[in-house]
Amino acid sequence: MQDRLTLPPTVVATHLRTCAEELAAGLRCGGPGATTGELTDVVAQLVAGQEAISHALAGLAARVEGGSAALAAAPPLDVEVVTEVLRAAAIASRCSAEALDEVTPSFECVSESVSPDTRL
Repeated sequence: MQDRLTLPPTVVATHLRTCAEELAAGLRCGGPGATTGELTDVVAQLVAGQEAISHALAGLAARVEGGSAALAAAPPLDVEVVTEVLRAAAIASRCSAEALDEVTPSFECVSESVSPDTRL
């Protein structure tokens, strides 16, 4: 069994942001087109990505909440507020993933109703 390479969270988060910015730029009007099949795949990846972001935010909330000794100098109310906001963001991200997942069959139907090389 091979050990998994673990990058610092800041490196991973920066990469995530950069990729999201690139995807957003590529999908804006005027960007290069993609076939409807490719866009269906993009939606599937976004669902998985939103679920992963939800887990990451929940994990961050748990670390802040569980870091009572390390955060002893921080005002308890602020720690509680940060924890609750991170939990709420995790829930919002999960809801986004669920909404995208629910529209996937319709997106696939749209994709299948046009020529495979139709670009949007």
